[in-house]
Amino acid sequence: MRFLLGIFVGAALTVLTVYVVDNRAAIVGVENTASTRHMVNWDIVSQNWNLFSDRVKGEWRRLTTS
Repeated sequence: MRFLLGIFVGAALTVLTVYVVDNRAAIVGVENTASTRHMVNWDIVSQNWNLFSDRVKGEWRRLTTS
C-alpha cells in the first residue's frame, strides 16, 4: 500500500511542479512574454485527459450494464 501511495504522491508532485513552473509568471504577477516557452502544452493535456476519461466512462458503462 505504501508503494502505491508513493507512486501516486510522486506523480502528483511531478505534475504540480511542472504546472507551477509553466505558470510562474502568472503566479508572480509578471506579464507573460512571447518568448516564454512552456514545458507542457496544457491544451493538449486537457484534450487527452477528456478523451481518456470519456473512454473509461464508456468502458465502465459497458461493463456495468452487461
